[in-house]
Amino acid sequence: MKIIIGSISERKIDIARKILTEQLSLSGNLDIEGYKSNSGVPDTPYDKQTFDGSTNRANDAKNNIPSADMWVGLESGLVERYGHMYEEAWCTIITNNETFYGYSSGLKVPDFILSEMKKLNKEHCDVMTIIEEKHGNLPNDTWGTYSGGIIPRTVSLEEALRNAVIQFVAPDHSFYKKN
Repeated sequence: MKIIIGSISERKIDIARKILTEQLSLSGNLDIEGYKSNSGVPDTPYDKQTFDGSTNRANDAKNNIPSADMWVGLESGLVERYGHMYEEAWCTIITNNETFYGYSSGLKVPDFILSEMKKLNKEHCDVMTIIEEKHGNLPNDTWGTYSGGIIPRTVSLEEALRNAVIQFVAPDHSFYKKN
């Protein structure tokens, strides 16, 4: 089964390889590779842009590598919920027959990061680069930086992908298979 990940990020490709190998173990050989898809959203997507980014990545991969069996888009972004800013991830999986979506829980963006964004009048991704350079020895990982290395961003990307893939790998007695 040929699977295209709509990104050349080694992190996203490795996550996809891990989760898809776990979840599709009955599908035989998996050929998983990355493609530099266009997300069509800003470097720091907000709200629905994160969903759109994952869908755009999967569609762009499918349009450019139509010979695959599955196309996966993963995107992280910020969302405001109940007066607080969170970072979450979205996943879109396109097969030859259907499209599946999943998203992750969100990790609250620390007030320190938000105040730096406001003070510097810069986007989240730019502020994270400045903070990681200034404070040194930080992981190149938003969730890891927020949490002092305890929760990596891979948690959100894995969760979003797992939440999408379960919809078509669930057993026949699951409610995903009921009409």
